[in-house]
Amino acid sequence: MITIIKQTRIVREALKEVYSSKKYFFISFVVALAFFLFNVFINNYSIIFSNFSFLLFFSLLKGAIFTMTAYSFIFYILTLFLASIVAAMVIFLVRRQVNGTLGMSSSGIIVSLIAPSCSSCAIGILSMLGVGGFLAILPFKGAELWFFGVGLLGVSTVSLSNRIITKTCSIPPKEVKIYGNNKM
Repeated sequence: MITIIKQTRIVREALKEVYSSKKYFFISFVVALAFFLFNVFINNYSIIFSNFSFLLFFSLLKGAIFTMTAYSFIFYILTLFLASIVAAMVIFLVRRQVNGTLGMSSSGIIVSLIAPSCSSCAIGILSMLGVGGFLAILPFKGAELWFFGVGLLGVSTVSLSNRIITKTCSIPPKEVKIYGNNKM
């Protein structure tokens, strides 16, 4: 229990540090919007490219929102929220030149991308990857991927928060004395 409280405090401090600059709010918004548009339009790409119109564009947006079940909508918003936070944290860390943070966070985003807002959409995306029949044997018909994706994004958020909060001090370079041609 103490670990959960400690990790919650660390995540809160990391979020304060990352979002102290307004550009990370913008980054989060752009990532969430891109994630939303990708999930809305990936299954309708052939219609969009063959008969594009703004009316079709807005109809697809409206239809994506109003055809979701309550639990799909909740998980979709949670995924958008966590993916945008993870992206902002990764960019923050990359700007601080910390390497090795992209693996876990990108896997959480990818899993969440292949589990879009509804089961029928998930079947479409996963069938493009060759695993559409796999969803039929799952007890919740693919909703398990939401839990897995959100879990990975949550773990990524905690891991990235720990890296953001960990401060490193700069160590002054060791003084080098040169005697003749030898360095010490």
